[in-house]
Amino acid sequence: MVSCCALIQPSLSWADAGDVFNLSAGVSVLSDDNLFRVPSSADPKSETITTTTVGLNLDKSIGLQRVLANVKMIDYRYSRNDYLDFLAFNYDAKWLWAAGTRWTGEFAFQRSQLPNDYANDRTLGRRNVQTYQLNRFEANYWFHSSWAALAGVLRTSLDNQVPTGVDGDYEADGYNFGLRYLGASGNSLTARAIHLEGNYLKRPFDSFFQFDNGFTQDNYQLDLSWRVSGLSQIRGRIEYLDREYQHFSQRDYSGVAANLQYAYAISGKTTLTLAYIRALEAYQQLTTSYYVLDDVALSAQWLATNKITVNGLLGYGRQDYRGAIIPLPAGVPQREDNTARLAVDVAYQAARWLQFKAGVTLQKRDSNYDIYEYRDRTAFVSATLQY
Repeated sequence: MVSCCALIQPSLSWADAGDVFNLSAGVSVLSDDNLFRVPSSADPKSETITTTTVGLNLDKSIGLQRVLANVKMIDYRYSRNDYLDFLAFNYDAKWLWAAGTRWTGEFAFQRSQLPNDYANDRTLGRRNVQTYQLNRFEANYWFHSSWAALAGVLRTSLDNQVPTGVDGDYEADGYNFGLRYLGASGNSLTARAIHLEGNYLKRPFDSFFQFDNGFTQDNYQLDLSWRVSGLSQIRGRIEYLDREYQHFSQRDYSGVAANLQYAYAISGKTTLTLAYIRALEAYQQLTTSYYVLDDVALSAQWLATNKITVNGLLGYGRQDYRGAIIPLPAGVPQREDNTARLAVDVAYQAARWLQFKAGVTLQKRDSNYDIYEYRDRTAFVSATLQY
């Protein structure tokens, strides 16, 4: 599910340009009036979640080489459901390498841990932390000042503390190749084909529920970052993906996916961004194999003063569940969810190294299956230090 809080969790970049190491620390308190995303008839439970974050940023150049790293420890504490407490260790590290003027590329290592999203997976009464990892290597050969051929390899994995219906734990290895364009103006296009071979872990092969032990996936992507005018820019990705399972073709799915943003600067202080996401995600049950998400969001940012920034977001998403492996009874439709969300936050830059922020998010999901409907309101305050 698309996070409705993305606009209220931006990264800070107030360190000096010449700094190599930068430290950050922050505290956020969030009040959630429906933690488990249950219908109003199921007596929703409220919760207060306190997160404490400590981070280290590294940006070091040595000749043609550049090393970037962002490492964070995030401590999640729940006031009423303390069995959900956990400590996350996240990192995003890159070595941007170069050999002369024609060969460039990167080694990248990413790891993120997140608490369970109860909107899509209701493992109630148990803590489920998802750990996602991606390691990759990519090389570019610049046969022209603006054009490069690229190739690379990658390994990715997903680990859940408890089994979920969204997608099982897996490890996947793959390769990619393509063509990249980088214009003198900074506009860029990258066409890439990716092939993955994946194996499911900690999930037994099951011919009745059609839980497979492996899959292959092919993605054909076009990434773009293009300045349409001096005031507007479009960026994002369009792709066609095709996932096939080793034994159960009824679980297969394919289609077009996208993640696009169009940003327009109304003035020097106000920017509007229109975003569209289309995603195809595994969701394996007897009545579904995957879902298709279409989500549209309009966000705005207003620099009220040199210290105060106001952000707002209005979004609407639709999830259609497809790929039933058993016939549904006559007159019983496939599950369909519609989610609307509204978010507002205000940031105050008290000093170059200190920021305060507060915000509210409202969310409502309607479904043709009543048990999946919910209303939710969250509010947060936070303080962040960066040195």
